[in-house]
Amino acid sequence: MKKLIVSLVFLIILITFSCNRNKYRYKIHGKIYIPTAGLHPIHDAIWYTDTISFDGDTLYYFNSDGSKVTIRPPYTLIDNTKQTIKRN
Repeated sequence: MKKLIVSLVFLIILITFSCNRNKYRYKIHGKIYIPTAGLHPIHDAIWYTDTISFDGDTLYYFNSDGSKVTIRPPYTLIDNTKQTIKRN
Protein backbone atom coordinates (compact mmCIF):
# COMPACT_ATOMS: atom_id res chain seq x y z
CA MET A 1 0.00 0.00 0.00
CA LYS A 2 2.84 2.35 0.86
CA LYS A 3 4.47 1.75 -2.55
CA LEU A 4 1.19 2.59 -4.26
CA ILE A 5 0.86 5.89 -2.37
CA VAL A 6 4.49 6.82 -3.07
CA SER A 7 4.03 5.97 -6.75
CA LEU A 8 0.84 8.02 -6.92
CA VAL A 9 2.50 11.03 -5.25
CA PHE A 10 5.46 10.73 -7.63
CA LEU A 11 3.11 10.58 -10.63
CA ILE A 12 1.21 13.68 -9.48
CA ILE A 13 4.47 15.59 -8.97
CA LEU A 14 5.75 14.46 -12.37
CA ILE A 15 2.57 15.58 -14.14
CA THR A 16 2.50 18.90 -12.31
CA PHE A 17 6.08 19.89 -13.13
CA SER A 18 6.29 18.44 -16.63
CA CYS A 19 3.59 20.69 -18.07
CA ASN A 20 5.57 23.13 -20.18
CA ARG A 21 3.64 26.12 -21.38
CA ASN A 22 4.58 27.60 -24.74
CA LYS A 23 5.70 31.14 -24.24
CA TYR A 24 5.10 33.24 -27.30
CA ARG A 25 6.31 36.80 -27.66
CA TYR A 26 2.98 38.21 -28.86
CA LYS A 27 -0.60 37.58 -27.81
CA ILE A 28 -3.24 39.27 -29.98
CA HIS A 29 -6.89 39.73 -29.00
CA GLY A 30 -9.19 40.56 -31.89
CA LYS A 31 -12.32 39.61 -33.78
CA ILE A 32 -12.94 37.20 -36.64
CA TYR A 33 -15.82 36.96 -39.08
CA ILE A 34 -17.38 33.52 -39.51
CA PRO A 35 -20.00 33.76 -42.28
CA THR A 36 -21.65 30.45 -41.34
CA ALA A 37 -22.19 31.47 -37.69
CA GLY A 38 -25.79 32.58 -38.20
CA LEU A 39 -27.06 35.78 -36.59
CA HIS A 40 -23.79 36.56 -34.79
CA PRO A 41 -20.93 36.09 -37.29
CA ILE A 42 -18.35 38.16 -35.34
CA HIS A 43 -16.46 36.21 -32.66
CA ASP A 44 -13.58 36.92 -30.28
CA ALA A 45 -10.24 35.40 -31.22
CA ILE A 46 -6.78 35.09 -29.72
CA TRP A 47 -3.59 34.52 -31.70
CA TYR A 48 -0.13 33.63 -30.39
CA THR A 49 3.03 34.26 -32.42
CA ASP A 50 6.69 35.16 -32.13
CA THR A 51 6.91 37.38 -35.22
CA ILE A 52 4.59 40.06 -36.58
CA SER A 53 4.67 42.71 -39.30
CA PHE A 54 2.51 45.74 -40.01
CA ASP A 55 0.94 47.11 -43.16
CA GLY A 56 -0.41 50.44 -41.91
CA ASP A 57 -2.59 49.54 -38.93
CA THR A 58 -3.17 45.96 -40.15
CA LEU A 59 -1.09 43.29 -38.47
CA TYR A 60 0.04 40.09 -40.18
CA TYR A 61 2.28 37.09 -39.61
CA PHE A 62 3.07 33.83 -41.36
CA ASN A 63 2.26 30.39 -39.98
CA SER A 64 4.80 27.58 -40.07
CA ASP A 65 3.08 26.20 -43.19
CA GLY A 66 3.60 29.53 -45.01
CA SER A 67 0.00 30.71 -44.83
CA LYS A 68 -0.50 34.40 -44.05
CA VAL A 69 -2.69 35.50 -41.13
CA THR A 70 -4.04 39.06 -41.43
CA ILE A 71 -5.58 40.81 -38.43
CA ARG A 72 -7.40 44.09 -38.97
CA PRO A 73 -8.27 46.61 -36.23
CA PRO A 74 -9.68 46.63 -33.64
CA TYR A 75 -7.19 44.39 -31.88
CA THR A 76 -5.08 44.44 -28.76
CA LEU A 77 -1.45 43.42 -29.16
CA ILE A 78 0.28 42.19 -26.01
CA ASP A 79 4.05 42.06 -26.25
CA ASN A 80 5.12 39.74 -23.44
CA THR A 81 8.51 41.45 -23.33
CA LYS A 82 7.18 45.01 -23.28
CA GLN A 83 3.81 46.79 -23.03
CA THR A 84 0.29 46.43 -24.45
CA ILE A 85 -0.58 48.23 -27.70
CA LYS A 86 -4.22 48.90 -28.62
CA ARG A 87 -5.34 49.61 -32.19
CA ASN A 88 -8.91 50.85 -32.56
